[in-house]
Amino acid sequence: MLRLSVFREAKTRLPLKRINAIFDLAVEEESGPGSSGVVNLVFTGDRLIRKLNREHRKKDKATDVLSFSVDPPTSPQAVFGEIYISCSTARRQAKEMGMELVDEYLRLFCHGLLHLFGYDHIRREDARVMRQKEDRLLSRV
Repeated sequence: MLRLSVFREAKTRLPLKRINAIFDLAVEEESGPGSSGVVNLVFTGDRLIRKLNREHRKKDKATDVLSFSVDPPTSPQAVFGEIYISCSTARRQAKEMGMELVDEYLRLFCHGLLHLFGYDHIRREDARVMRQKEDRLLSRV
């Protein structure tokens, strides 16, 4: 079974019940039989996310969310993946879009989680499928 661990490196209020609800729904729909391990969700700032983006994607700028697959999901101790959300970037984006910060956190978490389950948005059709999946999961919590 997949589990979620949340780490708060930046001071912010988190919608933990809704984060866990999204996680449970996504795991139920997307994880394969016998999947086990942990997904680490890290709320951080622009400095760390910029460093990770530079090291792993060769982009020297802050971004809103990054996801990394780590271990095959075969044991309870395995790290299935890690999701990093920049609270600073999320705050700016929420303000620009006129939405609540909590809703932006949920959207970014859902987006990052879907990446761990193999979804991507490089091609237009893939982006459409991923957005529909995000919207469906978010509408259920």
